[in-house]
Amino acid sequence: MLYMNQERLNLLLTKYHENDLSPTERAELDDWFHSLNLGGMEFEAWAKQEHYVQNRFTDFQARINSEVKTYRLWPRIASAAAIIIAISGGAYFALHKTQRPVEIAKLKPGIFKNDALPGNKAILTLANGRQITLNNIPTGHLQNTNVQKTNSGVLIYGQSNTATDEYNTFTVPRGGGKHELQLADGTLAVLDAESSIRYPVAFNGKDRRVTITGQVYFEVMHNAAQPFYVTVGDQTIQDVGTHFNVNAFDGEIKTTLIEGSIKVNDILLKPGQQAVQANAQISINTNVDEEEVLAWKNDLFKFGNNTSLQTVMNQLSRWYDLDVQYEGSSKQYHFGGYVPRNSKLSEVCKILEYSGVKFSLDGKKITVYQ
Repeated sequence: MLYMNQERLNLLLTKYHENDLSPTERAELDDWFHSLNLGGMEFEAWAKQEHYVQNRFTDFQARINSEVKTYRLWPRIASAAAIIIAISGGAYFALHKTQRPVEIAKLKPGIFKNDALPGNKAILTLANGRQITLNNIPTGHLQNTNVQKTNSGVLIYGQSNTATDEYNTFTVPRGGGKHELQLADGTLAVLDAESSIRYPVAFNGKDRRVTITGQVYFEVMHNAAQPFYVTVGDQTIQDVGTHFNVNAFDGEIKTTLIEGSIKVNDILLKPGQQAVQANAQISINTNVDEEEVLAWKNDLFKFGNNTSLQTVMNQLSRWYDLDVQYEGSSKQYHFGGYVPRNSKLSEVCKILEYSGVKFSLDGKKITVYQ
């Protein structure tokens, strides 16, 4: 989908309804609309449906009460003048922040005794066991190490020819945010919340080996004379010159090749392919949404058109460090869309609540009412 700044979109829609669009602005609006892929619907028909939201809210309410629902979530709910939600069956609704029907009050969040923001915490464990909390130290070289912390918080290891078998571990806890690390060979590793990487301080052997947990994106500095290996669970990934993402959350290991070539347990992947390991069996997925795979690295929650409520909550629990509890029936909610990961938890929940599911928050405990 073509991204457009929300304020710009609101301006163009307003000018359209006032018959004040220039030819260039109309072309810009058409490009955005066609990128939504609404099954061939024309903009004129869509605009006529969506302009009179109050008159169609009853139909909207009836649709969201169905047992199985899919919702397309629009970003930046906190600052947007409008959001667009796609309900299973092809109906689209623009809900204007300044003109919301009274009935929408029924969909407001439950009791939030507190709110939650994305965290910023990472821990470096040195070979001698010393632990350094990175957000508590200034930029520059870490004392008695060859590691430098940049102004943006990236850790960079200097190259070393000194023979050493020392290993460091870089850990991002639940609620710790996203962090980047450059290894001594120049390889970039980006870690998601609840993830870790163990690696040598210097790569002086015949190969380069690291071990990870959680989700890590790699841009490997290729060196045919010194292969790069990633171990995750009982899986071994060999770089053949590449960018790839490893997601070992929720009982599966999903290794997605973005660029170059890798081997997953000796299975060669091509760009755009994903190796999925579950119950010791590996299958190859050739229908991969790379934007969804890398959304976390690009500071977004992005859900495919059939993402379950449980999968959504698993992501939120890791990002905001929450304990999730479910109450009520077992309706099958499914979501699609994207939300910035720098949002407050309450802002994300407000968007999800347009599906009919509700939330309450008390400390780190979030309750989901189905």
